[in-house]
Amino acid sequence: MTKGGILEDTFEQLVELGQSTAKKTVKSMAQIVNPFSPNESYQSNKSNSPEVKPGANHTPLDFKKLQEKFQDKDKLRAETLKNRLFQIVRREDEKSLERKKMEEADKKRREEYLAQEKKRKEQEKKQREMQGNIPKGKVRRSIFSTKKITDRQHAEFKPATGKQ
Repeated sequence: MTKGGILEDTFEQLVELGQSTAKKTVKSMAQIVNPFSPNESYQSNKSNSPEVKPGANHTPLDFKKLQEKFQDKDKLRAETLKNRLFQIVRREDEKSLERKKMEEADKKRREEYLAQEKKRKEQEKKQREMQGNIPKGKVRRSIFSTKKITDRQHAEFKPATGKQ
């Protein structure tokens, strides 16, 4: 055989395989989507096993029992959510109380600082008053300011002094 013959046979086999796979996929998808639809595979299963009766393979559902179980689960979830909410609220309350305490402490600290500053300034003022009679030296004038007229004192005349 030639190489071309082998390739052609292989391609033909692949095409046939793809076509059969596509058909089987369509049938299996149809059964998955609608399992009660009449198709060949379901009918062949029915005819092959006469013991299987539709509807006899399941137990009836007890909706009351299911509803009770769901309600129990919902109650548990509600309780956990309530507890979580309570914890969050309690933490926030604690934080707000802590913030208030910090603010009060800051306020006290500021008041104490202001009181100490006031005392310090008063002490400095008292010290300046006590030292108030000490001469301070010349007053320095700026070259840009206007001339200040100094208080001129007249010469002292003492009675009964001088030439007689």
